[in-house]
Amino acid sequence: MKKSSLQILILAGGVGTRLWPMSRKKLPKQFQPLIGRRTLFQLAVSRARKITESKNIFVATNKQFSKIVKKQAPALPVKNIISEPAFRDTATCLGFAATILEQRNPGGVFAVVYADHLIREEEEFIRKIHAAAEVASSGKLAIIEVESQFPATQLGWAEVARELKKSRGEQVFELKKFIEKPDLTHAKKFHRSKKFFWNTGLYVWRSDVLLSKFREHLPRTFARLMKISKNLNSPKIIKKEYSACEKISIDFGVMEKVPSHEVVILPAKLGWSDVGTWESLKNELSDSAKNLIENDFLAIDSVGNFVKLDSKKFVALVGVKNLVVVETADVILICEKSKSGEVKKVVQQLEKRGKFL
Repeated sequence: MKKSSLQILILAGGVGTRLWPMSRKKLPKQFQPLIGRRTLFQLAVSRARKITESKNIFVATNKQFSKIVKKQAPALPVKNIISEPAFRDTATCLGFAATILEQRNPGGVFAVVYADHLIREEEEFIRKIHAAAEVASSGKLAIIEVESQFPATQLGWAEVARELKKSRGEQVFELKKFIEKPDLTHAKKFHRSKKFFWNTGLYVWRSDVLLSKFREHLPRTFARLMKISKNLNSPKIIKKEYSACEKISIDFGVMEKVPSHEVVILPAKLGWSDVGTWESLKNELSDSAKNLIENDFLAIDSVGNFVKLDSKKFVALVGVKNLVVVETADVILICEKSKSGEVKKVVQQLEKRGKFL
C-alpha cells in the first residue's frame, strides 16, 4: 500500500458526555487540550500526517463543529471536512463518509481513527495501519485491536480464532466473535487469555466493501446513502436523507452481523485509551494513588483525587480519597472516581432542563 493512496478518516463528531462539565455540546472533549498543549483532535491529525498526505486525510464531524475543525487543522483541505447534518451514530456517519470517499476514489482503502482517542505508541500505530491497509485491499474488514491492560467491563472485546498469513511482518488473526461489555468475572478471564483483545473501533477497509455490507445488513440506510450519493450538491436532500437513516452504531448495525471469516484482527500495543471518563484521564496523567491537581494545593490524609479547576484557587483536601472535582465557570462536579462513568446520567437529566449542556 503506497503512502499516497491510503486515506485516513478521523471521526470528530462525538459530544463526550462522561467528561462533562468540561466537555460540552459547543466544545466537546476532542477539541480541548486534556493532555498536553494540543487538543486530542490535533494529536490525531498529527498522527495521520505521519501516515499519508494532508489531501488524503478526512474529518467526519457534526456540522456545528466544522469551524472548530478548520481552526484547529488549517492544513487540511476544506473539502475534506465531511459535515454530518444530524447526530445518527457511527453507522450512518461511516456510511456517509464511505459514500463520499467512494465517489472520489473508487475502491480506495481508508482507516477509521478517532479524534478523542489517546495513542502513545505512534510508531506501532503507523506500522499496524499500513499492515491493516494491505489486508483490507483484498476485501477484508480489518480491525486494529489492543492488548488489555486490566479486566475492563466498560469496553467491548474481540476474541480471535486462527492465525493467518502475516502482513508486512505483523500478526493477523481471523475474528472469532465480539463481546460487548462483559461482567467482571468474564473480563478477568479475557484479560488472562491471549485470545482476547479490547475492541478499539480502529477499522481499515475499502469504501466499496463497507458499502456492500450496508446494502446487506442496513438496506434502508443504504438506500438513503445511495440517494445522497446522487445529490451531493444538494444540502437539503442530504439533510433529509441523512436525518432519516437508522440511529445505530457500526458495531451493532454492521460488524456484529458480518460473518467472522470476513473480519481480521491485528493485535497491537498502542498505549491506547479512549479517555472516556475522568477516571481514565486521571490514570493517563498520573499514578492512581497520587492526587492530581494543577493548582497550588495541600492534601492531608487524602489520596487518589483528581481536581481540575478553571480558576486559580488554592485547594485543600482533608480526609478524602478517590474523588473527582471539576470546576468550570458555571458548574462544579463532585463524584467518586470509580463512578465517573455515570456522569453521563447527569447530562441526561440536564437535557430535560436545557441548561448547563
